[in-house]
Parts: sequence; structure tokens; C-alpha cells
Amino acid sequence: MEPRPEADEAAGFRRARFRFQALRMRKLWRIYYRSAYGKAGLYILVAMAVLTLLAPFLTLHNPETFIAPTEDTYSATVDLRTPLPFSTVANGSPLGASASALASSGSYLIYVTSATGGVYGVGLGGSSTTGAGSVFPLLGSAVPAGLRPFAAEAFPLASLTTFLANYSFGYHNYLLRGLAGATNSTVTLAEVGWTGPNGPGSGTPYAYRIENRTVPGTLLMAPVANSEPATNLPSWAPFADSQAYTADGLQPGYVYVVLKNASGIFLDEYYDYPMTLVWSHRLPGTSVPSEPTYVGSFFAASAGVTETRVLIAQNSSLYAFAPATGHLLWQANFSAPVAAAVGVVIPFDYQIGYLAATSQAFVALQGTPGPVVTVSLDTGTVHALAATPGPITGLTTSFGSSGFPTYVVLETPTTAYFIVGGDVGDLAADAVALPVGFGSFETNPLYVPDSGIAALTSSSGYSFGVSTSLGPYPIQWHIAFSPAASVAPPVLLIDSFTGVESIAFVTSTDELVAYSATGTDNNPLPPTFHAPSGNVYPFGTNTVGNDLFSQWMASFPYDWAIGLAVAGGIMLISILVAMFIGFVSGWTAAFVETLTLVLFLTPGLALLIVVANIAGPSFLNIILVLTFVGWPFTALTLIGVVKSVRSRTFIDAARISGAGTLQILRRHMLPNMTPLLAYFTALSIGGAVVGLSTLQFLGVAPLTIPTWGGMLQPLFDNFYLAAQAPWWIIPPTVTLTAFVFAFIFVSRGLDEVVNPRVRRH
Repeated sequence: MEPRPEADEAAGFRRARFRFQALRMRKLWRIYYRSAYGKAGLYILVAMAVLTLLAPFLTLHNPETFIAPTEDTYSATVDLRTPLPFSTVANGSPLGASASALASSGSYLIYVTSATGGVYGVGLGGSSTTGAGSVFPLLGSAVPAGLRPFAAEAFPLASLTTFLANYSFGYHNYLLRGLAGATNSTVTLAEVGWTGPNGPGSGTPYAYRIENRTVPGTLLMAPVANSEPATNLPSWAPFADSQAYTADGLQPGYVYVVLKNASGIFLDEYYDYPMTLVWSHRLPGTSVPSEPTYVGSFFAASAGVTETRVLIAQNSSLYAFAPATGHLLWQANFSAPVAAAVGVVIPFDYQIGYLAATSQAFVALQGTPGPVVTVSLDTGTVHALAATPGPITGLTTSFGSSGFPTYVVLETPTTAYFIVGGDVGDLAADAVALPVGFGSFETNPLYVPDSGIAALTSSSGYSFGVSTSLGPYPIQWHIAFSPAASVAPPVLLIDSFTGVESIAFVTSTDELVAYSATGTDNNPLPPTFHAPSGNVYPFGTNTVGNDLFSQWMASFPYDWAIGLAVAGGIMLISILVAMFIGFVSGWTAAFVETLTLVLFLTPGLALLIVVANIAGPSFLNIILVLTFVGWPFTALTLIGVVKSVRSRTFIDAARISGAGTLQILRRHMLPNMTPLLAYFTALSIGGAVVGLSTLQFLGVAPLTIPTWGGMLQPLFDNFYLAAQAPWWIIPPTVTLTAFVFAFIFVSRGLDEVVNPRVRRH
């Protein structure tokens, strides 16, 4: 079969036309690329296109719903951070602080023990004479050689004389300090008085009624009292008089001492005033026991004499003694040794209401997993409660006013487990991961009753408060100190200066730190790669906690999509209108042209706001609004092109040859508009993004659409943010500016292509 000459001729023509178009495009590209503006715009757009493609992979969080957890954005306010004029480090660790609130306004002092045994009161700023950081010596530091101090404890006692005279309570703070020696130790008890006429906070504090008692052996731990520090003092407290026991069965103050000598380990009970021995009980084991725990510190009247208990754990047993006689009431035995460092935990309300069948102690045992048991305070009956995957290093409970406490916190080196409402269930379901890199968590958490949180503190002073309600972000606030230092176990108090619950501890750098137990919102956060939750915020957060980097990355596809959609709509409308008006004559074309001119002459911003408010804030409506407002300028320019081309002779020749209107528009008009279409498309994309940013900045467009302009909207009401949080403002501002200028540069480069007069030769 012979080849058809016509087909070969057509194929050759197509190839020639393709080569011609390729050469023409190459020539135009060279012209464009010689333009410095066009080259710069192209590079910027390529970079932004790459970021747009990577946006789904680089967006760290949902830009619309993610809010940084409170453990990252809330921190406790530091009420006091003051250097101490003495060393507190004994045997490599700082000695702990103590506080006791007797007045309704809270604590005026935090009591701190020096490495040489002196006890000082440090003012919290609650009165004119106890300024923040002021130091008052209370018990002298002239400790005899060879004695080692323990941290002093502050606690309240009532006056028996005042009570018997008029049945009113006269409460005072007392200090109890232990000094350990090789063969004999010293226990010191002193009352804290004030030089002013109005009691606590009036004048300056001093110590009097000082008693020193020598005990036969080496103290193994600080002595403790049967009255404990309280942020709010209950109705009753033990009396500072040994005669209280004989005066209608009232409860006297006791001091408990754990010591070791050649005969073994002993638990001794002393009256406070005078400090005489009541009884001494030799413990059967040889290991160091837990700190003694008193049950019934604030029981009222005679019932407290018979129902109170003193508990001490050693090895795998827990012993309960009758305070009045020293008789062993019961002994509870466990399957593993008791975690002595955790001790026996008693819900605070069990110190106020009399013992009930539901009153129980919580005891952590050694081992991995870490078992926790409950022990009936009345009978000593043991029940298994739960077991954590790791060894237990801390334990606390809520107040437990009615039976089982509302929640129990079990702390391991890596996790805190919550038992809510007595439901042990799956511990992992109510677990909170402890932040890593802030030191080990090895002290009992503090229950903060007014805030309903548990405050956990690491060995380096990092603290955070966990909400009892848990939820996806249970950590309510955090606080960290730099440089990191080891700290003593923290104490809870009511600060008389702030009136809120505060937490205080002493650091190994001899600082006293006190901070509120309520969090303060720190948003907007500065950029950080080491947030407590493990999240990273390369651009920080905004005022509500949104991740700015995620919003910034998510804005790339949206800004591109809106720009392209609006530009496409503008080009389509402009082409149709320009061809209709420019090619068709008559009153209809004149009316459309006049309407186009009216829309073009209407102030753009005002028209944009009015139309946007009428259309409503939705993604589609915003595209339609920007398209409606943007097309007149492009259409009027293209109308001139169409009218100019219509008068050319090749258009008349096309008509004579039989070409229809649509064919002329498609084959002759559209190609002549193409260079300008590319130019106006570039301008329209940048203009659409600017228009959307303007509407969002003014609050007209929906802020649920993540765009760079939407990120800047808070500046409309608060320009101070630009100085307060530049990490928030700079990225979207720079990106938006670069995006718009990129298309301006591209349009300038295209202008050099289509307009030879502006080219540089």
C-alpha cells in the first residue's frame, strides 16, 4: 500500500509547528530567566511549592484543634526565691523546710534548719516585719561537736491553761529538732512567740520554753510529734502539757523518737512539756524502720485517747501502738518488706474524725512490680490494693473524708498512677508519664486540697501539678529551676502574703523557693524543642496555645488553593466578559461594560468587606467574594486587547473565509490574550492571598481556615503582641510578604517577555 502524501504532509507540518513552538518557548524562557525579578520570584515560588508538598508531613499537630497541654503552657508563680545566709547541706543533701498555718491568713514563716543545726524562720512577706526573704534566728546554731542535725518540724499545740480557764483554744507553733550523736542524741522542743501584741505576724518571731532532752542512742530519723503541720487548723489539737491526759481525758502532745543503741532499735514516746519518757518499745528487726505516723492528731476530747494510734513499719510488718500505754494493738504482716522511704500514708481527714471501719492506712511494699496494700486502722486487716509495673517511690491520697479517698496517687520513677474512686481496674488507663530529664521523682507527692491536684517534685526541683480529673492533658502546671540542683522534700502551706496554697523547698545551692500551687498561663510560649510534655514548638504558641509552626505549615496548601481558585475564577470571568464586550456590540455589551467600570471604581476594601459580610464566613463564600471583587480590573484590560485585535485585518480575513464567532474567539482572540493572562494570573494569586489575609485580619473571614493572614488576626486588637511574641508574628509576616512579592516578581518577569520595551538589552 502506497503512503498517502497528504498524511505525510500533515505529520510533517505538526512536527514543524511543534519545533517552532518549542524554539519560541525556549526563547521566551531565556528572556524571562534574564529578568532578575522573574528569577527571584521563580525561586521563591519553587521553595514554597516544595514546602506545600511537604506540609502534610511537617505539620506536627492539627492546626485547628490542637492546644498545647497545660503542662507546657502553665507554670506556677514563684512567690519567693531567696538565698539563705547559711548552708543547709548535711550528708550531701539539703535539710528540708517546714511550715504551719495558725492564723486564717496563713503562714508568715517557713522554718529552715542549717547544716550546723540552727533553726531559722524565713519571712514570706505577709506582714511589715516579716518581709520576703527576711531571716530570724530561733534556735542557736552552737551544736556540740559530733552531733548531726535533722530538719526541724513545725506543728501546732493548744494551751491547756487557756482551755481550762475559758474553754477557748490558744494555739501556738512549736519547733522540734533532733541532733544525732554516736552514743547519745539530743531532742529539742521550743515554742515560737512573737514580740508584737497581736500574735503571729506581729513583731518578730523568737523561740522560748526551750527543752533539751538527751536520749540514749543514735537518732535514725528526725523526731516527730503527734500534731502535724496543717494548712488549715482543725477545731482540736493536742495540748502542750502532759497533764492533759488526766484533765478530762484530753489529748496531750507526744514526741516520738526512733533510735539505735547496743540493745537494738527503739521507738520511744515522750510527753512534750515536760519532756518525760512515757514508754519505750524495742522493735524486733535490725533494719531502719519508717517514720512513725500518728493517727488521730486532731481527735476531740476523750474519744481521742482510746482511738488514737501510732504506727511504724519495719521489714515486712506494720505495728500499731496505743499512745497512752505503749501496748501493741495489732501487727500487720506483708508478703514483702515495706518501702520505708515512702512510709505509711494516712488520709488527712482520718486525723479529724474518729476511726471507722473504712479508715485505713496505705502502705507501699518493695519490689517490682510495686505492690500497695491497705491496712485497717482499727483491726490491722490487710487487703491488696494494686501493683505498679515499677517500684513505688512515692504515695499520697486525697483527704478521704468519707471512707476510701477520692483518689490515690502511686508514683514510680517513670509514671504516676491514679486510683480514682477506689477503682483499681487498669492502672495504665489512669497513668501520667513523668517528664524525663528533670531528675528522679522519689518523694511523696503533695495533695493540694483547694486546687484538687497532686504536686509531684523531682530531685532537681522540677514540679508539676496533676489534676484529679485527669483527662487527655492532666498536668495543670509545671515549674523548673535553672541551674538544676537537688532539693529537699517539699512542704505545703498557705502563704499569708498571697493567700493561696504554696509549695516550698530548700535547694542544695542554699536557696529557699516557694511558689503558688495554681498555674499561670504562659501563652504565648517562645520557641522550644524541650517542652515538658515532649512536644516541640519551633515557632512557639499563640495566646490560646495553638502550635504556630503547625498553623504556618498548614497555611501553605490553603493559601495556594485559595490563590489558584480565585485567580482561575477571575481569569474565567474576565475572559468571558472581555470577549463579550469587546467582540459584540449593542446596548447589552455597553451595560455590562458600564457595570464592570462601576465595580472597578468602587473602593476595593469597602466592597470586599460588604460583600464578605453579605455572603457569610465560609471557605467557598470567601473564594466567591474575592473572585467577584477581583475580576473587573483584569476584564477592563482584556477588553482593550479584544477591541484592538478585532480591528485587525486578519480578523476580517477570517470572517470572509467563513470562520464563525466562536472560532475567531478561540483561534485568534484567546492566543493574543495569553501573555496578559499569565501576567494577570500571577497578580491575581498574590492579590487573592492578600485579600483573604485582610478579611481575616479584620475578623470578617473565618479563622478556622489556617492561613498566614489568619495567624496575624490577634494583632488587630493587640499590637503589643508584635513586641511581646515576635516568634508568632515574624514567620507568617515574612512568608505572606514573600509569597505576594514572588508573584509580583513573576509578573514583572512575564511583563519583560510580553513587552519588549521594558526589557534590558
